[in-house]
Amino acid sequence: MLIRGFVSILIVWATMPVLSDTAPVLDVVTTQYPPFEYVENGTVRGQDVETVRTVVERMGFVPRIRLLPWARAELMVRNGDADLLFSLTASPQRERYYLFTDPISTARDVFYARKGADISWTTYNDLAGLRLGVSASYSYNQEFMDWLAKDLARVMTMSQEQPDLAGLRMVALDRVDLFICEETACNYLIQKYRARYPELSRVIAIPGTVGEERYFRAAFSRQRPDAEQLRSDFNRMLNQLDLGDSD
Repeated sequence: MLIRGFVSILIVWATMPVLSDTAPVLDVVTTQYPPFEYVENGTVRGQDVETVRTVVERMGFVPRIRLLPWARAELMVRNGDADLLFSLTASPQRERYYLFTDPISTARDVFYARKGADISWTTYNDLAGLRLGVSASYSYNQEFMDWLAKDLARVMTMSQEQPDLAGLRMVALDRVDLFICEETACNYLIQKYRARYPELSRVIAIPGTVGEERYFRAAFSRQRPDAEQLRSDFNRMLNQLDLGDSD
């Protein structure tokens, strides 16, 4: 899926017109969330970054992409101080502030545990009494959030600059029993930081998906009067990239 998607991006990029110096700028914000978006050698990279950059350029804009703390990025787009935010999942609460695009990638939330911990689950009630780590900046499945509100588990919220990495290390160090994380993102972190934090070798995803597989999207600020048209143009260009789910 990813190979075909990147090939499609390259084909579109090769045929796209060169933007003039007077092309309008679209202010785009996101946060550090590898492999979807991250900074490498001073350049913003990642699979969602390349998708958004290509689409915005095809729309005729120059994308100015900045990585900020997530709370600040959200606030800027809500207030109209930035035009576009990614990657995030749609929710009724967020719909008040954003116009969401079609999906740019998929998200699958799973639990991470210590190897050999002998933890398994079928329903959320199987997690009762356990120490669960969650990220303060992530929007989880609503059914899972409703279950957490019952206080059947001991919840620890990660609000560090890299909450997913902190959560994985908390599991490894036996400070929480489980940490919920987007699978692609946390597998990437384990592989990247295992040499620096050897304890990550003791962490593994356990079977089961928290909610259904969801979609990461981009979102335009409702403060822009032309937000509806921008979203329509974004979706039209996005669909030309052929980022299908099938292999």
